[in-house]
Amino acid sequence: MPASGESGKSSLSESPPPVILRAEMHYGAPLFGYSLAFALIAVTGALRLSLIKEQPSAPFLLFYPAVAVASFLAGVGPGLMAIVLGALFAILFFPEAPAPPSWIALAVLGPLFATGFAHLRHLRDRHLAAARELASFKFIGDHASDWILVLDESGHIRYANLRACADLGWTCQELTARHIDSLVPESQRTVLKTVLETSKSGVANPIELIFEHRDKTPLLIELGCTAVRTKEDHVIYAVARDIGARKQIEQKLLEVRHWESLGVLAGGLAHDFNNLLTSILGYATLAKDALPTGHEVLPMLDTIVSAGERSADLVRMMLASAGYRPRYNERLDLDRLLDWMLASRPLPPNVRVSREVEATFFTGDRRSFDTLLWSLISNAAEAYGKNEGVVHVTIRSGAAPLAPEATFEEGDPGPGECLGIIVEDRGCGMGPDVLDRAFDPFFSTKFTGRGLGLPAVRGIVRAYSGKLLLVTAAGRGTRVEVWLPTGAPASSRVNRSAGDRG
Repeated sequence: MPASGESGKSSLSESPPPVILRAEMHYGAPLFGYSLAFALIAVTGALRLSLIKEQPSAPFLLFYPAVAVASFLAGVGPGLMAIVLGALFAILFFPEAPAPPSWIALAVLGPLFATGFAHLRHLRDRHLAAARELASFKFIGDHASDWILVLDESGHIRYANLRACADLGWTCQELTARHIDSLVPESQRTVLKTVLETSKSGVANPIELIFEHRDKTPLLIELGCTAVRTKEDHVIYAVARDIGARKQIEQKLLEVRHWESLGVLAGGLAHDFNNLLTSILGYATLAKDALPTGHEVLPMLDTIVSAGERSADLVRMMLASAGYRPRYNERLDLDRLLDWMLASRPLPPNVRVSREVEATFFTGDRRSFDTLLWSLISNAAEAYGKNEGVVHVTIRSGAAPLAPEATFEEGDPGPGECLGIIVEDRGCGMGPDVLDRAFDPFFSTKFTGRGLGLPAVRGIVRAYSGKLLLVTAAGRGTRVEVWLPTGAPASSRVNRSAGDRG
């Protein structure tokens, strides 16, 4: 039992008890061992009788190799059996009985030979087993996903696995005998030394350190150390992993949570502001109706109503970007909705719209779909700038496709039938740097004050648990696909194709 003062120390800091090697006593060994002993004594006895006939009283010289071979190959039991068989052979077949000193020598040397050579056999087996075990552990260590370093008490590396060598840019031979201090910047060496010293009293808690690649590139590492006491000194086992990628992911998650919280804030503000706008527009309209025609205040009220309506549109875009889904739903005829929208909202004269639309019905909020369609079409039209072009709009039903060529993909509507809205242009397209920020609110490559189109589309798709696909490249145009789950097959589908609408 350890003393009470030592109860806090880790059991890993003490070396295991030494293994006492003993010869294996094969009493009752398999028949092979005793058959081998009998055969060896028979052969050596025959040789002794044929080769040393002129010295019949010579000692049992040839029996000792037979005892040694039987002991080494089969153990102590067959070795002792070989001694007994040798004595019987001498009594039965020797012309003259051996002298007493030969019997004394056989009685003393025979067991020593049997025990000694069985012990050599045991050592050989243990060494082979240890070598196989060491090779297995080395293979496991070399192919581990974390760094594994074995250090001596002074901090010099005795062993480094393949992952540590690959991440640090050194070969295993170059790292061996190198001091671990040389792998960290000067500012980190005091902390590293403290960790190594702490590990000698138990297990040091993992800490974050900066290591250096061979080319001086910094690596953020999580390092933990454990020391084992041997007869000579401490052996320190250091396990580490590169956490740079994990830290980047954690930072991105923090940014995502930050944006989500801003989205919730913006959605709440927009919702409350929308209620205030309802009052402003309502009372402004009532005031207009209450004043006589030609009153000097009417133009001011018209300006208030116009500004209120624009503000309401902005609020709807903000609510859509935040993923707000209105509770009021109706059965929408998307073909007619697209007709009304293209007739009531002007597009640049250099852009025309090509349509391929099924008369598909969908249950949802009219304003959300109005925002969705107009955001997609207006963005596609603006991609042409002053050049002439065609915006192709497709609305159809079907399963959401797999799109391995997609530049951006988000969401999963499930395996059922979906409503697909596809808007495609051959305009300027988006490069990687623009695509990275395409869904950021108020980011725009056009002019200040725009930039809620794609964020609103993304928010609406999320609100309806749909899928958003985007295929684009700089100078090659853009294709945006929106797939929203219907929950049931469409009630009617009539192909109304396709004329061009300017």
